[in-house]
Amino acid sequence: MVNGIYHIARSLNSKIKSIDVLANNLANINSTGFKKQIPFQEYLNKNDEIQVKQTTDYGQGEVILSANPLDIAISGDGYFLLKTDNGTELTRNGKFHISEDGFLVNGNGDKVLGNNGEISFSDLMETDNPSITISKTGEIKIGETNVDSLAVVNLENPQDAIRTSDSNFAVPNDNYTTASPQNYEIVQGYLEESNVNPILEMQTMIETNKDYESAYKIMRYLDQTMEKSNQIGRVY
Repeated sequence: MVNGIYHIARSLNSKIKSIDVLANNLANINSTGFKKQIPFQEYLNKNDEIQVKQTTDYGQGEVILSANPLDIAISGDGYFLLKTDNGTELTRNGKFHISEDGFLVNGNGDKVLGNNGEISFSDLMETDNPSITISKTGEIKIGETNVDSLAVVNLENPQDAIRTSDSNFAVPNDNYTTASPQNYEIVQGYLEESNVNPILEMQTMIETNKDYESAYKIMRYLDQTMEKSNQIGRVY
């Protein structure tokens, strides 16, 4: 019976973590490029020990028009590269702007990387035609002058990616490869929405809450049964 209580308690802990994950998904419905997390799941490892794993759904969100020329979406496979204080990170959030010192950056000021390193417009902003265009393959131009091409990469092992913020990921040893242009298209003036489906998330949240309540009732019943058994033992 004690063993049964232990297993149910562990299940309750897993349900609580899953509810937190679902709540975070719902909180990021409007976060650009957000990839939803899958509720915690139990599995048997090679030693037949029960462990809990956390995975991410890397499916694409809807691409929507923003009309801002520095908003960029990836349609297909791939991630933008960012230079952050913690090293290189990957993201699908293409909400960019030009910093005061002329670099292409995200909302946190992290520099966007191109094939030649940090993308800078500082030497070209005084041109007669400052309009910025970005091709489907990621080539950036100011007027007719080439600036650089966006670095677009793929995760070698998505399961090894570490979420560093709502929309950013880091990978051990920079384990990513250059994406093939055949597998993606850069879309200028658009952003990728979160891939969270609020209806499905709410449905899963309700089911998880019900499972939690059922497990809690069973644990209380087992606990009360053990208490009665202990009382009988003391009488005799």
